[in-house]
Amino acid sequence: MIDRDPNPTWIDRGVALLGDAAHPMYPSGSNGASQAIIDARTLGKPFLEHGVNQGALKAYDDLLCEPIGQLAMRNRGSGPFGLLELVEERCGGEFDDIEDVVPEAERREFMQVYQRAAGFAKDALNASPRTISKGAKVGEARCPPRSSSSPS
Repeated sequence: MIDRDPNPTWIDRGVALLGDAAHPMYPSGSNGASQAIIDARTLGKPFLEHGVNQGALKAYDDLLCEPIGQLAMRNRGSGPFGLLELVEERCGGEFDDIEDVVPEAERREFMQVYQRAAGFAKDALNASPRTISKGAKVGEARCPPRSSSSPS
């Protein structure tokens, strides 16, 4: 399992990356599934505002690419694996009771800070307003015409 440095953009013409394709990270803290859901919901709003087109993809990229890239970098040292690094620093990874190394309250706070930074702290997500209005619909999507050099 490896992660990758952030991509400078998630779009290439009419294609947009989301989820693990956009931001491969170590699979910790449910970030893969959570980020894919956040990406998809975030992409839906520009589709409603701009239509299904390049402008919507650019708006999505502008909203998420850089901040999620920063999150991916943060995840390397301050995400859930950072807690393991803390244990290693404090006791070399050898202990009889984790409470003696990192008490439960400190572990809980460490993870809450990470979840808030990642944007998927449960209470904050549940209290946040809808990303897309209930019942909103995007107009009929139209595929761009094929160029004459495209294979049939």
